[in-house]
Amino acid sequence: MKSLCTLCWLVLLSVSVLTCRVKQYPPELTAVTPKTATIGQDVILTGFQFGNDPNVTFGQSGTFVAASIKNNTDQAMTVTVPRMETGATQIQVINQEGTSDPVAFTVLQPMPVLTLVTPANGLPGASVIITGDFLDHLKVIRFGVIPATQTTVVNPQSVSVTIPANAQPGLQKLYLETEGGSVTADFIVAGTPEITSFSPKRPRIGQELVIQGKNLANGVVKINGVTTTQTQAGDTEIRTVVPANASSGKLTITTFDRLVATSADSVILAYPPIVDASGLSITEGIQGDKLLLTGRNLRDVAEVKIGSTTASFRIVSDTQLEVTIPALAQSGDQPVTVSGIGGTTTSQQTFLAILTPGSLSVSPARQIRGRELVITGPNLHRITEVKVNGKTAAISARTEGSEVRAIVPADATSGPVVVSNRAGNSNARNIIVVLPPVVTSFTTRQQVAGRVAIQGDFLLDARVFFTGSAGGAVNDGKNTDEEIWVKVPSDAQTGAIKIVNDAGEVSTPTAFTVQRAPSAITFSPASGSIGSSVTISGQNLQDVTEVRFGSGKSAAATFRVSGNTLVVTVPASATDGTICVTNSVGTVCSVAAFNVLLPPSGVALAPASGAVLSSLTITGQNLASTKEVRFGNGKSAAASFRVSGTSLIVTVPADATDGPICITNDGGTTCSTASFNVTILPAGLSFAPLTGKAGTEITLTGQNLSTVKTVKFGGGKSAAATFRPSGTSLIVTVPADATDGPICVSNDGGTVCTGDDFKIQ
Repeated sequence: MKSLCTLCWLVLLSVSVLTCRVKQYPPELTAVTPKTATIGQDVILTGFQFGNDPNVTFGQSGTFVAASIKNNTDQAMTVTVPRMETGATQIQVINQEGTSDPVAFTVLQPMPVLTLVTPANGLPGASVIITGDFLDHLKVIRFGVIPATQTTVVNPQSVSVTIPANAQPGLQKLYLETEGGSVTADFIVAGTPEITSFSPKRPRIGQELVIQGKNLANGVVKINGVTTTQTQAGDTEIRTVVPANASSGKLTITTFDRLVATSADSVILAYPPIVDASGLSITEGIQGDKLLLTGRNLRDVAEVKIGSTTASFRIVSDTQLEVTIPALAQSGDQPVTVSGIGGTTTSQQTFLAILTPGSLSVSPARQIRGRELVITGPNLHRITEVKVNGKTAAISARTEGSEVRAIVPADATSGPVVVSNRAGNSNARNIIVVLPPVVTSFTTRQQVAGRVAIQGDFLLDARVFFTGSAGGAVNDGKNTDEEIWVKVPSDAQTGAIKIVNDAGEVSTPTAFTVQRAPSAITFSPASGSIGSSVTISGQNLQDVTEVRFGSGKSAAATFRVSGNTLVVTVPASATDGTICVTNSVGTVCSVAAFNVLLPPSGVALAPASGAVLSSLTITGQNLASTKEVRFGNGKSAAASFRVSGTSLIVTVPADATDGPICITNDGGTTCSTASFNVTILPAGLSFAPLTGKAGTEITLTGQNLSTVKTVKFGGGKSAAATFRPSGTSLIVTVPADATDGPICVSNDGGTVCTGDDFKIQ
C-alpha cells in the first residue's frame, strides 16, 4: 500500500513539475549494476542528485512497479528488484526535483521454490497441488520421466497438476522447471493403502489370511510387526500365510516403504487342540457309548470325528470333552480327530469301532457235518457266536475284523448262517448241510453218450457210476442239488446206477437200459430226382422212425423197412446233403452226401423276340446240366446251344414258333413263363405311285408290315422316312435326300427291299 501511495505521489509531482515547466537539478541515473538480475536480487544504481528521499521505479509504457531501497546516497543506492513481469524493462529515479532518464534493465525469473506437494501420493488421474513461490513461467512438470500434460498455474505460489495416466507406480521424482530453473521433490505414484477387512479373524499359524481393501499392490504385510509371506497380491486383495513366529496384534500393510495402512481390529491367533497320548477313556465300542477325551486347548473345539464320521460332544472343560460314539460307516481302528479354529489334531490312540456284522460270504456253500466253514465279510470284530440254522457252531479260528472259522454242528441242517457281536446279528447267509444223496426219478432208457437226468436231493457234484462202467460218468451240463445230468459211458451195461457224494451213496431202485443209435449209414444210388427211390443200409435200422434228406433239413421222407434196409422215396423238399435217420435213441446222418437232381428253374429270356437263326441268352438255375432246348412250347426241333457260365446261348431253330422255351436236364423239363416271339421279315412288297418328288406320300403294301421300324429310299441309303400305318399298308413320305432305287423296310427280323426302283421326279 505504501508503494502504491508513493507511486501516486510521484505521478502527481511529475505532473505538477511538468505543468509548471520547472526543473531544478532533477536526478540523473547513469548506470545499473548488474544490468540483469532476478526478482528479489539487489542491484546498485549510480548517478547524481538522488536526494534524500528518492523513489525508484521499474517498468515502461505506463506500467511501473516501485522498488524497495535498502540504502542510498546522493550518487548511489541499493535497491531490490521488485516482483514484476520478467524480461526487458527500464529503471528510473524520482525525487522532488523530477525524474531521471530511464536506464535499460532485464528482469529474470528466480529459481522456483517448492515448499509443499499436496497430497504426497496419488493414483494416475488424480489432481496434485504444488505450493511454493516463483512457480509461474512454467516449462514442464514430470513424474519420473513422464511429463504431465494437464497443468494449471493458479498463481506464482500454486500450480495444479494431474498425474499422467502412464505414470510409473512407486516412488518417483516430481520435477518442476520454470524459466528460472528447476526443483524436485519425492512423490509416490500410488493410492494410500486401506484395509477394509480381513479373514479369518482368528487364524492359526500357517493358515492363509485374506486381506481386502484398496491400493494394496506391492504392499508388505506384517502381523504385530512380523513380516508374512504372501501367496497372492493384488490391488484389492492380498493373500498371505500366518508365519510361525507371529503373535496376536494389529495388521499393517506398507507400500513403497512409506504408505502404511493399519487394521482397525487386531489379529487374534488361534492354537490347535492337543489330545493327550492316552487321552481316550475307552478304545473300542459301539454306537451310543460315551468316550471321555482329555487334552489341552479343547474349549474352542468345533468338531470331533471318529474316522470320517462327525460325533456329537460336550465340552466339559478346556482339558476334557465327552464324546458320544456316532453311527459309523466303517468298522475297525478309526482315528479320533479334534478340530477347532486353531487347527486339527489326531489322537495317538485309535478307536476300534464295532459295527453289526455285514453281508457274509460263507465257504464252502455246501458242507458236511463236522467240517469247517470259513465266514468272511465286513465288521467281523469281537464275534461272540456263530449259528448254523439255529444250531451253535464252535468257533475254531478268527482273523479279527475279516474272518471267522466255525465247525458245522453234528445236528445241523441246511439253512442260514448268522454271526453275532455286541453290535448285533449279521444278515443270514444260507448254506447246504450235505446229507447222503436222494434219488426221486431218473431217465430209465438212453443210448451210449446220451444224457441221463437224475432228480432228487444232495446231488450237486455227486459222482455217478453205471453198471459195467470202469469209471464215473461225465457230466452233461447240469449239476445242482435237485438234478444232475450225465452221459452214458461207452462201456455202460443195463443195470442199476450208483450215486455217491461226500456224505454217502445210493443206488437207483430200478435198472437202467442202455440203448444204441443207428450207425454205419450208407445209401444207393448216390443221386436221384424228386420222387425216385433210394436204398439205405446200416445197423440198428429196424426201429427207425424218420428219414430226412439235405442233412436233416427236408420234410420227413416216406419209407418202408425191407429186411435190414430202408427203401426211401426222395421228398419234394430234398436238397443236396447227408441223409439222416432217427430212432428212439437219436438221429445219425450218413457220411456221404446225396445229390438231388433238380430240374431247371427261374428261366428268363433275353431278348424276348428274335428272328430264325438269331441268338438269345437263357438264364436261371440248374442250367449247367441242360441236355435239350426246344421252342414253341417244346414243339420245335432241338435247338443248338452252348453253356456260358450259368447261362445258355441258344440259336433260334428254323421251325421255331411263338411260345415258351422248354429246357430239359436229368432232373426234368421246365418251360419259361414268358413266351418267345419269333420275328418274321416283311414280304411281297409293292408301292404306288412309282415316282414322286420329296414330300410326296406313297402307299407301301405287303405282308408283316405291322412290325416295321424304319423305311429308307435309294436302296436304304436315305435318311429314315416318316410313315404311318393305314390298315395293313404304310403311308410313307418321300424324304428330302431320297434317290432313285429300291425302297427298303426293316423290323427286328432284318431288312427287305422292293424289287422295283422308285424314281425321283
